[in-house]
Amino acid sequence: MARHLDLRLLAQFQVVCETAKMATAARRLGLSAPAVSQIVQKLERDLGVVLFERSSQGLRLTPAGSILQERASEILGCEEDILREMDAYRAQLLPKLRIYIAESVARYAMPAIVSELHPVVGHLEVKSGRSTSYVQEFLKGEYDVLISSEGLGDVPGLDRYKICTERLIGLCPAAVPPDRRRLPELVDDLPFIGPGFNSRMHQLIEGYLANQRLDLPRSIECSSVAPILEMVGSGIGWTLSTPLSVAYYQPDPSRIATFELPQPVPARSIFVVVHGGKLLDVPQVIATRSNAAIRRHAGMWPPRLAEALTIPLDVTDG
Repeated sequence: MARHLDLRLLAQFQVVCETAKMATAARRLGLSAPAVSQIVQKLERDLGVVLFERSSQGLRLTPAGSILQERASEILGCEEDILREMDAYRAQLLPKLRIYIAESVARYAMPAIVSELHPVVGHLEVKSGRSTSYVQEFLKGEYDVLISSEGLGDVPGLDRYKICTERLIGLCPAAVPPDRRRLPELVDDLPFIGPGFNSRMHQLIEGYLANQRLDLPRSIECSSVAPILEMVGSGIGWTLSTPLSVAYYQPDPSRIATFELPQPVPARSIFVVVHGGKLLDVPQVIATRSNAAIRRHAGMWPPRLAEALTIPLDVTDG
């Protein structure tokens, strides 16, 4: 009994099913009627089943023949899809690559990534912003590469590359006297301006404030960093953030001051995450270029921002 199906025989079998007559199938296939009959006999012999009932009116599929016809359509359809997908790789190493990159990282890493990948990728699609659904979209296969603080360490089958780690920093209006730029005094003097309630940053900050046993009697919630910094610069309140997020908006140091946070200060890492084993060395290249770009920009930041960012010399497989 055959251990493998011959795709050419399956395609010829499909023609016989469609015509239900040996002579008609022979004309369609450009063969003789005896040759088509031999094809059917060989397939029946290989499978060990009868595929057609033969009569003077033509051919009628047996139950086994009906199942084979249905499965053959699926198999041959898959073959066409595979060939079409392989055709796309003839001109490029990767015909298409879809990347989602967190907004705070995009400013630094995106130019380096695009310039590196453009020669080897046919269609490069890079998205950024403040989406709340990008993780689910990545896991569903709508993105090939994810660059964010979501390491997804509990999801099997993913490759991860850590490109940097950033600690929380404190920001308050520059008009606040230096001796009042401490958490207990700021809590008494000004409202806290925090990120959106459902954000990962909110969870990081909430955990830190809880560990510091600080009760915030007044707070303002805002989902975007830009208006938070504007309110801080206007003297409305104070906030906690990360160096990548803050440096992205280049706040005016004459309006916004940074201040030391009591230990232990929580941190988050930025990862390049991909579905394992599909992109050769491309994820490593993306992580390396992102790491180098962030390092280059961080060298021009104010010292306190730069000190809150840890950038390894080489990207690490997370």
